[in-house]
Amino acid sequence: MAVDVQLLKDFEKGKIGATLRIYSWAPACLSLGYSQKKEKLLNERLVKQYGWDVVKRPTGGGIVFHNEDEITYCLILPYDFKGLPQGLIPLYKYISEIIVSALKKIGVPAAISNNAARRENADLCFSYPAEYEVVANGKKIVGSAQKRGKRGFLQHGSIFVTRKNYDNFFKVLKAGSATDLESAISVEEVLEKKIDDKEIIAALKESFTSVFNRNTI
Repeated sequence: MAVDVQLLKDFEKGKIGATLRIYSWAPACLSLGYSQKKEKLLNERLVKQYGWDVVKRPTGGGIVFHNEDEITYCLILPYDFKGLPQGLIPLYKYISEIIVSALKKIGVPAAISNNAARRENADLCFSYPAEYEVVANGKKIVGSAQKRGKRGFLQHGSIFVTRKNYDNFFKVLKAGSATDLESAISVEEVLEKKIDDKEIIAALKESFTSVFNRNTI
């Protein structure tokens, strides 16, 4: 995530242009929204015991558990990028449509949520689908958030690939947090099989570069 923060700084200084970065995590990691405090939300002793890192995102939203199979994307674009809609919500919808296209390429019947769900636990990213986020079978499968700068914006997104190690994830949350993710579904649960991360990454690259010229991102 520190790389993404630096990329946004470089973009704001005019050192780089539109950027797409897609990556996964090893070892597993917890990321917090920029306004969240780990001492209020996490049992830090258990986090250390499991060997997980804790990082702070430049974007908002709730806690995300990044296991070794989860995929994160970072998209940085100028506000005046050709064809880009203006305004926070139109941008979310526009990018969600690209991700829906990518997931459909691998057989996931993805769609865009039109109605924001009631937030059962706003501390957790995947505890509810926000308006215009990506869902499958009516459940959240991608979580996204934006950091807006002067020249453009950074959007982070987490693609929920598998529930691997999620039992331990709930153990590190302090009392009052959720103990399941009933409103979320993973790619593997939808497909009812394990999928290679490379397949998802290839689909994402294809969908993003089909919208944004391959030479400009």
